[in-house]
Amino acid sequence: MTALVVLGAMVAFVLQRRRSRLTGLVNFLVLAGLIMPPAVVPTIWVLQRLGLFGGMPGLILVEIAYGLSFTVLLFRAFLGTVPRELDEAAVLDGAGPFRLFFRVILPLLRPVTVTIIVVQSVTIFNDFTNPLYFAPGDQNATVQLTLFNFQSQNLTSYNLLFMDILLITIPPLVMYLFFNRQIVAGMTSGAVKG
Repeated sequence: MTALVVLGAMVAFVLQRRRSRLTGLVNFLVLAGLIMPPAVVPTIWVLQRLGLFGGMPGLILVEIAYGLSFTVLLFRAFLGTVPRELDEAAVLDGAGPFRLFFRVILPLLRPVTVTIIVVQSVTIFNDFTNPLYFAPGDQNATVQLTLFNFQSQNLTSYNLLFMDILLITIPPLVMYLFFNRQIVAGMTSGAVKG
């Protein structure tokens, strides 16, 4: 999750603040990541060549790649509301690009960062197909896969099946109850440019 947030925020910062000929192409590729469905077989081939197929590092890399477009889109919308004068003031005070980003910009991104962390955590927690395809086997089973395996093995034990469903439902629900104000603030803060 940390890699997704930091990488997404850095890409969005560069896309929002720097104008070049490649900006339009990169914006198109970010939006294409939201529109086009992922191709499973080529992704498996890439993970096999990298030696990451069938393990958690490969699954984490896939989840980061699939969640990056949404993350960049939210960060970029929020960065549109942050005045450029803050960047100029930090540069005049002697801040380099990394110091500008980590000391000035990243703390301002707190509302949208909380939103991204909560939304992506729930999305990854509820993901079924990626662990099924990219991390097969019982040693890498996620919560959703345990529900699938439990349901296919115990067809008549509905009480145990529904208890498993209840236990799977509790973490995202509790997370939403604690962070619902931050989620709404982060989603709406980049929507209106003022």
